[in-house]
Amino acid sequence: MNETRRLAEFVSRTAFDDLPQPVVAAMKVYVLDSLASGFVGSRMPWVDMVAGLARDSGGDGPCSLFGRSWGASASYAALVNGTAITGFETDHAHSEAACHPGGAAFPAVLALAERGRVDGRTLLLALAMGYEVSCRAGAAATRDVEDVAGFHGPGVNAVFGGAAGAGKTLGLDVQGLVNALGVAGSHSGGLLEFAREGAMTKRLHIGRGSQMGLESALLASAGFTGPSTVLEGDHGFLRVYSPSPRPELLTEGLGESYMLLGLTLKAYACHLSSHPVVDAVCRFRAEHPFEPGQVERVAVTGAGRMLEPRFTSREPSTIMGAQYSLPFSVAVALCRDIRDPRSYCEETLWDPEVRAMAARVQLAEDAERFGRPGGPVAEVTLTVAGSAYALPATDWKGAPTNPYTYQEAAAKFRRYAAGSLAPEHIEELVHRVDSLADMPDSADLAGMLRTP
Repeated sequence: MNETRRLAEFVSRTAFDDLPQPVVAAMKVYVLDSLASGFVGSRMPWVDMVAGLARDSGGDGPCSLFGRSWGASASYAALVNGTAITGFETDHAHSEAACHPGGAAFPAVLALAERGRVDGRTLLLALAMGYEVSCRAGAAATRDVEDVAGFHGPGVNAVFGGAAGAGKTLGLDVQGLVNALGVAGSHSGGLLEFAREGAMTKRLHIGRGSQMGLESALLASAGFTGPSTVLEGDHGFLRVYSPSPRPELLTEGLGESYMLLGLTLKAYACHLSSHPVVDAVCRFRAEHPFEPGQVERVAVTGAGRMLEPRFTSREPSTIMGAQYSLPFSVAVALCRDIRDPRSYCEETLWDPEVRAMAARVQLAEDAERFGRPGGPVAEVTLTVAGSAYALPATDWKGAPTNPYTYQEAAAKFRRYAAGSLAPEHIEELVHRVDSLADMPDSADLAGMLRTP
């Protein structure tokens, strides 16, 4: 017991100099990746709707928003920016923990850091604490939160990352952080039913978690109390949301090993379960250029989540449905430049060539060959212009075993921000994030989210 308090003690007592160097380096990559995702997401219609809600409800405010010339309150900035970061399937994730800590922690921390004009070291430290709490809450709940209970894992654990990161930014003591986590637990939510129709609610879940985490920390700073056993208690988060919780993962190796180092960065704007297959197709196209009309047969044999019904639709009717669909994503990889996140758009969704290719993708399951730890997750069989090829889907770029360097993350950022920012603005952000630990006022970084 007392796991919630032990997490709060860890967050409260950890200083920047306590962070291992790989954690600091990883956080810079994650910040740049969140910026990349946020600028792409900010141009989506569902983010426009959420931003409109923020403006109508709160008016202008001191905290910057992706792609807007105006600002919002800290609370609404967390909502809008969290929705932008996680609203287009481009942000990093922890697969086993079923969490997207960037969209949960970064918007909440950035909003309070800008408002309070905290330095870059404080921002990085608060982010690391938010990430670690989000990952540990997700890991302790296990994937059964989604796979059995039907909740959206990243949606239900986001509040804890937002609360921990926001609480650290505010400088809450141990009891304040206990209360922040305790209040946040009552705001945990998100149903998986969106996957049936590709509804927009999924786009909102993590941004709302970031907002509620931030508000929970603000309430705790004013003396508002929450249950001190919100995670491990008989009616706490783990027991209510998960059929098979592992509470020991909340604190196992805490401060010695960081779960946040196990994140996956996305190279493509589709669901993470499709990445190994899509990456195999992209590598093949780079080495053996061909026209889509030359593809005679395409088959994917694999195991695990990628073949669940919600990922196998060949005729999606929404962009989110397309991003969730393994056959459609394979078709996009064969017919378009899937490295460009804008390849997932209404034009592509209804393109006859892409839809015809998706309809031809054959799927088969082989649990004996695939899905074992350390082994390949799938194989793609292609017949192109009379020649057959077998492509192993294994160690894709961005996986924990094949991580992005800062320069590789910068290359992704340049591609993703190209439609939103001038080249000199892009390079300035790449430089500022790399030197974030030396930045005296993180408001200088936050202000660069704004565009005319």
